[in-house]
Amino acid sequence: MERGDDLQKARKETTRADFEKKYAHLWLIRELDPDERAPSSFNTVAWDSRKTIALGKKLRAQGAAMAARLRVDPGRYGLYPLTKSGANPWADRVLVGRASNNDIVFRHESVSKVHAYFEKGEGGALRLHDAKSANGTRVDAQPIEPGGEGVDVKSGTTLLFGSLACEVIGSGDLFDAL
Repeated sequence: MERGDDLQKARKETTRADFEKKYAHLWLIRELDPDERAPSSFNTVAWDSRKTIALGKKLRAQGAAMAARLRVDPGRYGLYPLTKSGANPWADRVLVGRASNNDIVFRHESVSKVHAYFEKGEGGALRLHDAKSANGTRVDAQPIEPGGEGVDVKSGTTLLFGSLACEVIGSGDLFDAL
């Protein structure tokens, strides 16, 4: 997992084209629980907290995408590259689940040990499958049939693994959001 504020620093040191080249994959973005966030630093930064808090509340009330809220408070979000980690035995799948041998690990009580997986579909599209999870997987609020054909995802797609909300974001969109 990459932290939003760390990627924001990397973004400032490169161009959009170089960022997309370095991170030539999709990402999952999710809001971190308070205990997962970095502690506050001792560096003082001048900012108007009332404006930032008001903007964050407005964006959440409007149902704004996580990517749009990322700019307001990047340290609040974790980004997971949709790539192989080498931890699981299936070379053609990116596994998502609670167990440590998944490519993307979410330590959340509603996420199954092996909850879902991504694979390349026809034409190179990324396809999400529910791995017969206990609490289901949803794409843009629609449930995926467990063990079924799966659903194509792209940047901007919202996902629910059990009750854990994520959003798919492309590297170019991520660069713009940061």
